[in-house]
Amino acid sequence: MQRLAVEQRRKKFEKDGFIVVEDLLTPTELRGLKRRVAQIGNGKLKHVPEDRFEVEPAVASGKVKAKSGIESLRKINNLTDYDEVFLATAKNPKILDVVEELLGPNIMVFGDQFFVKPAKIGVEKPYHQDHAYFFVEPKNIVTCWIALEDATVENGCLHFIPGSHRVGLIDHSEKWMVGDREDMQVPESAIDLSKEVAAPLKSGSASFHHSMILHKSGPNKSPHPRWGWAISYMSSDSTWAGPPGKKPKYRLVRGKAFRGKV
Repeated sequence: MQRLAVEQRRKKFEKDGFIVVEDLLTPTELRGLKRRVAQIGNGKLKHVPEDRFEVEPAVASGKVKAKSGIESLRKINNLTDYDEVFLATAKNPKILDVVEELLGPNIMVFGDQFFVKPAKIGVEKPYHQDHAYFFVEPKNIVTCWIALEDATVENGCLHFIPGSHRVGLIDHSEKWMVGDREDMQVPESAIDLSKEVAAPLKSGSASFHHSMILHKSGPNKSPHPRWGWAISYMSSDSTWAGPPGKKPKYRLVRGKAFRGKV
């Protein structure tokens, strides 16, 4: 029965580009992560460099009265590089078992992002493909997106275009401003929005999505923050395709590394 479930999950991922796994983490595991990120975001633990923190645009611009600590943040990048609690979670066998189903047995952490999306002011992230930002080949990275609070349509859950991971990298030709920082997005005119599906998640549940799938998240219009942590994994036989000399050090979390690869 378990093998059948695994096969069904793999086939759904191959077809749609994402799957949802309910109740991936326990309430105890969630409480530990929430307590830890609150300590980091509120400055009670200072081992994560300041340049890993991104302030919510409405706060940075002064449009919203200055908030303190984690309530002012849009996201925190690469917690697994600096914090043992988040690194231990990235190595959680319950997560890696699913990733292995989708990627194979030799797994490295590509990177991670903790998304705060504060109540009422959390901005949207428009349609994009993660691999537009990733400099490794093949274009086959799997992201585990864990909901630490319920992720709903109102507070900005993820939306996907099923099957879009099979159409190749689309031109991210439209400018998107995050406050005063210029980013990019795929024009909606290039997307079949009739296929869009929302992926709300209960706290403790997770989605796993392919790095080539078109996806977005909406703004947070609710009175509650939408905390979510995204850990991206790649096969250790991937190859660095970015600028020479700028290859990060990737951490092996299962299986073996391949000489000459990342």
